Amino acid sequence: MSVNQAAAPWLPFPAGGRALFQRLIAIGLRDTNIVVASVVANNLLRAVSSVILTRLLVPEVFGTAGVIASVSFTVALVSDLGFQAFVVRHQDGDKPRFLDTVWTIAVIRSTLLTLLLIALSLPISRLIGKPDLAPLIAASSLTFVIEGLASLTLLTALRHRMILRLSLLELAVMIVQILATTILAYLWRSYWAILGGMLISGLFKMLLSYVLFDNSLRRIAFDRAYMRDLWRFARFVTGSSIITMILMQCDKLVLAGVMSLDRFGLYILAANLASAPLAFTSAYSSRVLYPYYSQRWRDGHADLRASFYAKRRLPSLLYSFAAGGLIGSAPLVIAILYDPRYAGATTYLQLLMISPLFSLASNSSNEALTATGRIQVTLQASVAKLAWLVVAGPIGFWMGREIGLVLAVGLMEPVSVLFKWVQMHRAALLDLRQELLFLVPAVAGGLIGMAGDAVLRGLHAF
Repeated sequence: MSVNQAAAPWLPFPAGGRALFQRLIAIGLRDTNIVVASVVANNLLRAVSSVILTRLLVPEVFGTAGVIASVSFTVALVSDLGFQAFVVRHQDGDKPRFLDTVWTIAVIRSTLLTLLLIALSLPISRLIGKPDLAPLIAASSLTFVIEGLASLTLLTALRHRMILRLSLLELAVMIVQILATTILAYLWRSYWAILGGMLISGLFKMLLSYVLFDNSLRRIAFDRAYMRDLWRFARFVTGSSIITMILMQCDKLVLAGVMSLDRFGLYILAANLASAPLAFTSAYSSRVLYPYYSQRWRDGHADLRASFYAKRRLPSLLYSFAAGGLIGSAPLVIAILYDPRYAGATTYLQLLMISPLFSLASNSSNEALTATGRIQVTLQASVAKLAWLVVAGPIGFWMGREIGLVLAVGLMEPVSVLFKWVQMHRAALLDLRQELLFLVPAVAGGLIGMAGDAVLRGLHAF
């Protein structure tokens, strides 16, 4: 039943009002709007969870959580095989034999990671100087096997652009995690509460992956042709993931050594704020653009370049304006959120926001190139970013100390974008005029943000 058919009989509005209401429903159910609403809801829930848990747990618990998360993050990226992109793009992505093979490999990978992390938990804990964390590291490895046992319907649903159902599923999982963690934190008052909440929510997500979708059960299978396809695809994904891990951690390791603790705290605060827009660019690119581009490519659509830009035009313009606005109003944002002691985070935020400003263009190009079979670009772009940081990082630090290094970090994504534009041109997918047009709102947003900051500060001083 269509939205119009479902809504019309019971709406207490005249015909024009019903039409407007139905139009609003249709707009609300667009993929992009669903992603935006999902990101906002998830961030609000995370904020609420943080407020509650900081009142139940001591600060050391969150330090422990950071260490465990870093270990799990490293292991996951080093072994990343790109199952999501592979299933969404592949011509046989709906065939049982294909899905059985991918699921079997996913279960084997997750089981091996669990066993490996259990075996290495003590050496890892000693290496980081915290041997007491060995049991926690070992227990956290169970998240891998739980994730691996989930149904591939979470990937095939993305292939068929079931964005609303996936977003509601993740929202339900987060609510369960917050409730479970809060209850356990009240009872246990230790890190085990956070880990327990993660495991419970993981099991809940695995259950939903089988209950909410049709044809969710899989069986063990080994198809050599599909395994070869996965290897040809994954070798680039794994290499890129390893480099990404290095890029995401190296700045923190270097700056932690050269900055005082209070200055480094300002940098971490700014980095967390700058990473907030990335939740949208990542979700929008992977959940909306990539399935759309992959479907167009599988269908043999004649003008992929037109489809590429038509799909992302309005979100790109709005996102660019918002990101530019955040750069321009960074002093005001810091002043509103924090007391004067944190004013020093402003410059770091402005420099680090350069990468998020370009991240939607970068992610969009990456999804278009991957969807059309140019999988190696992901790895090549990561190598380009690493090369940039290796050269520009020391030069920036020599010329401007930590500010110079932070600027080099902020400029990594523009370097990646330039590389991907070259690859897009070779694939006949680039419209440089459109790409440059997307930067105009960023300038406008930056100027408006600066003006707003100046006006409000002037009023405050008056």
